[in-house]
Amino acid sequence: MVETITPVVHGGRAGRWAGSVALHTTGAIASAAAFGAILGAAGSLLGAPWGGGGALVVALVAVLYLLREATVASVPVPQLRRQVPQWWRTFFSVPVAAFLYGVGLGVGFLTYLTHGTLVVVAVAAAASGRPVVGAALVAPFGLARGLSVLVAARARRPEEGSALVARLARSASSPAWRAAHLAVLIAVAVAAAAVLPSNEVPVAALVAGVFGAAFVWSAGAKITRPASWRRVLAAYGLPRSVERTSLIVVPAAEVAIVGLLVLGMHRTAGIAALVMLAAFSGAILRARRRFGDVVACGCFGSSDPRDYRILLVRNAVLAGGASIAAVGGVDAPRFSVPGLPTAGEALPAALAAIGIAVTAWMLASSLRSLRVRRTA
Repeated sequence: MVETITPVVHGGRAGRWAGSVALHTTGAIASAAAFGAILGAAGSLLGAPWGGGGALVVALVAVLYLLREATVASVPVPQLRRQVPQWWRTFFSVPVAAFLYGVGLGVGFLTYLTHGTLVVVAVAAAASGRPVVGAALVAPFGLARGLSVLVAARARRPEEGSALVARLARSASSPAWRAAHLAVLIAVAVAAAAVLPSNEVPVAALVAGVFGAAFVWSAGAKITRPASWRRVLAAYGLPRSVERTSLIVVPAAEVAIVGLLVLGMHRTAGIAALVMLAAFSGAILRARRRFGDVVACGCFGSSDPRDYRILLVRNAVLAGGASIAAVGGVDAPRFSVPGLPTAGEALPAALAAIGIAVTAWMLASSLRSLRVRRTA
């Protein structure tokens, strides 16, 4: 579609091309706004706005697609995966075809979508229960899609238009665009969570459940696919002793965090998760310094290399959830066993246990080293 709205199609005349761009953008905005209004009207028929329940739905959908953008979860994006009709460009004049292409692209779900941000915006439009608000929410999507043809401003030959299409397809999943969508989704999730009535919805507990599910997935992938986890560790170039220790300790620690959440120790689990995520991020930065921008990714069962910035953003997203649990959550154990540390003593006890474990490991390593020297 982009190659049909280039200066070369308009004979190199900037004025005619600018007119087609304006018509294309107008069509995209109009169809996007109309779609948003329909969503708002549909929500109104279903009883929207739904108060705290509607905000909660928007926040959860935003978190779901936020995890998708952070490559934590594979969440489908509803779309028809169809091109706009090619015959429009031959049957109609160039300006009319440009307008119709804008109308076809403005709805979004009728063609191709690389990111899930529009899904969240559509849910928010329906939850508003107001056609005007729905139109205002979705119209910016049409504006962005309409103005995207401006990238073709320097295309002076037909082959340049075709090359531009291929370049745009590759850039759609670039780290920069992914980071931009992540920022928007984080803003939507935070805004929706901000209007939740805290006395009705336990936000910290819900967030703890979300990042807890992520740790369940991560630990399960490492336990069920040990060969893949071993390859990932080897790709990071860690010292041999650290690599052997991490092979067991990392999934065990992830399982322990999930156990803390199940036992009701949300605050302690959040603090422990922050420590682990900081260690993961440090390992990513170390690997990036040694091997370049693309490093191995093994947190959720995949050993495919990814851009280190995507991995850091994903860790930041999880760290945000862990921070909410650490600050806003509470330690309320569901089980009480005499002699075990209380909620207030849990963190010091955990740190003491870690210190004992590290000391024992260092002692064992030293003894092993002495035996090696004696045999040598």
